[in-house]
Amino acid sequence: MESSVVYLQPVYILQHKPYRETSLILEVFSQDFGLLSVLAKGVRKQKSKTAGLLLPFARLNMSYFDRNQLKLLLDAEYVQHHDLQKLSLYCGFYVNELIQRFLHKHDPDPELFMLYQHCLQQLADSPGQQVESCLRYFELDLLQQVGYGVQLDVDALSGEPVESRLTYRYSPQQGLVADRKGNVEGQTLLMLATRQPLDSRALIQAKYLLRLMLAPFLQDKPLKSRAVLAKVMHYL
Repeated sequence: MESSVVYLQPVYILQHKPYRETSLILEVFSQDFGLLSVLAKGVRKQKSKTAGLLLPFARLNMSYFDRNQLKLLLDAEYVQHHDLQKLSLYCGFYVNELIQRFLHKHDPDPELFMLYQHCLQQLADSPGQQVESCLRYFELDLLQQVGYGVQLDVDALSGEPVESRLTYRYSPQQGLVADRKGNVEGQTLLMLATRQPLDSRALIQAKYLLRLMLAPFLQDKPLKSRAVLAKVMHYL
């Protein structure tokens, strides 16, 4: 198969792993081509000028040979770095793992790419519990983009608007339905629907809700970053 060259494609590196003695295989989220695996030859050598650029949460313009399933890195140019620290750093790794689990290779989603970039910037800029709000809203964005979004401000059974004074339950088959034994308050759903900052009570309920919404698509394979993030948050 004849190789073609892709020039200056906007990308983020989601993960990298050593390959042989001096190279890396990069798992990349690209703007126009979706998830890609890219071989970066020789970048682990001491004199490599590229290695310092190939880091998670840095926006790069990448040029590569487009051959078969494994692309070959030609060059990478730095564009922007999102400075994630402490809790936001672990949240960033969680978001990266979510993308890898939900998207298929070579399935472009430029809108999700921009939502991901926005999420990283929010994680870098947000203090305290607002970081958790960023995660919840990105999870909602991801579900929406892959076709599994849920209308948060309408009762799926009655078609009536969600009421703040009621409680609701969620099931994958029905969606959100008013239920006196429900675990999510209508007020929380309305906050999520209008993208408001979540208070501590709403955060707990939103986390529970999003766990239920994500579970069918994770196929009983736990997210490694979720376990690490839970431990970090426990000690904060």
